[in-house]
Amino acid sequence: MPANPIVCCVKWGAKYPPLYVDRLRNMVARHLERPHDFVCLTDDRAGLEPGIATLALPDIFPGFWNKISLFRRGMFEPGQTILYLDLDIVIVGSLDFVFEDPGGFRFIGTFGTRPAFNSSVMRMQGDEQAHVYDRFVSQAVEVINSGRYAGDQNWITEQIPDTKFFPVDKILSYKRSMPSHAFPLAKKLKLDFNWLRAPRYMTVAPPPGASIVVFHGKPDPEDVMDAPYGPWKRAPFVKEHWR
Repeated sequence: MPANPIVCCVKWGAKYPPLYVDRLRNMVARHLERPHDFVCLTDDRAGLEPGIATLALPDIFPGFWNKISLFRRGMFEPGQTILYLDLDIVIVGSLDFVFEDPGGFRFIGTFGTRPAFNSSVMRMQGDEQAHVYDRFVSQAVEVINSGRYAGDQNWITEQIPDTKFFPVDKILSYKRSMPSHAFPLAKKLKLDFNWLRAPRYMTVAPPPGASIVVFHGKPDPEDVMDAPYGPWKRAPFVKEHWR
């Protein structure tokens, strides 16, 4: 009998507190009906809820490069389905779509009209893409310092050139897929910025049918939960779902 799929996150350093892991686990539990196991790869499990299973990061790389350890041979059972989720996402709908199409690696392809790959959400099989890790560790210093790769997603895309992508209507970028930036419209219409800060104009919500909203870079979910963040609109849906 095949093992349950694993929903996995990676936490390193102090960029995100344990609260982010706890809330991610809670959101997954509410939005994924099928049996699954939740696991956090981390260099420090202090502060995590006792019920959260952890795996020690086998290597410590700079920043986002730690996600490459997901592909390390033996990290998960061969053939086991792994859904990786970044800590700075908000789950607003069912995750079942992730498991409905046949196996294979899945990635976020584009946000809106901008052709940029993103590794905030990935689906993979244990050991299936181990070459992503093997090739990286054989030249890690060179890769990290080369300046060729803006992020881990660039390396992954290079190593898995025939990857397929998640549906664009299911995984959205808060900054690129939604009308979350108020000021471009204000500038175009020559509106007063203070007037635009009124609550009814400074809120944004994901469209019906969306499942995941990705908060890459700044702001983080907590930054826009209760108020606007610079030019970025308040997102009341965060308070509803990010808990």
